[in-house]
Amino acid sequence: MPLEVFQAPATLREQLIEFQARQQCYPLSELEQHKEELAGYVGVYLLYYRGQFPLYANITYANQAKCCMPIYIGKAENPGKRTGKGTIAGGLVGRLREHRNSIRQAPNLDVAEFNFTVVAMAVDLVAWGEAILIRHFQPVWCSIISGFGIHAPGKGRGAQMRSMWDEIHPGRLFAEQLPPNLVTIANLQPRVTQHCQNMCARLGCPTEASEDAE
Repeated sequence: MPLEVFQAPATLREQLIEFQARQQCYPLSELEQHKEELAGYVGVYLLYYRGQFPLYANITYANQAKCCMPIYIGKAENPGKRTGKGTIAGGLVGRLREHRNSIRQAPNLDVAEFNFTVVAMAVDLVAWGEAILIRHFQPVWCSIISGFGIHAPGKGRGAQMRSMWDEIHPGRLFAEQLPPNLVTIANLQPRVTQHCQNMCARLGCPTEASEDAE
């Protein structure tokens, strides 16, 4: 007899996506203005790009009027904690600060070109929520260009290759010490462009082609 598998109701997934769409979008450069509001919460956060880096031209266009296509989704959780608010160290503010610092170290990115939204939730739901939202939005930094969310490699792992993200966006000191990754922007451009065009159509985000057709 096949093993029975528990499945979360499909309506719960739709409720999460609808809840995320209602959340306010803030400039990442103004994160410290919201630290009291976010303090102590865990959950999922979404980063949106609006800059001029050519590889992400479709993402910038999609986000010109509102936060529509995230470039990255991550989670802030504290194992062992039972609730979404309380004495949790780090949390959403801590993880967003880490990412802000990574962006600051990359000379071809600017913190002022990023916005963020958060989905605060109970600890037990964080991993599920992150998986659902990544599957729904398929952000480029989660699905194609990996490595944005990593930390410095531990002892014995210093010989591993530089991540794709660190090769495209050099600057983090720990990554500069690693062997280069052979990925290039020219190689990534067709795949990223096609992926973003597909996601714009799926999410209903604006594109240059759709604007020209009006």
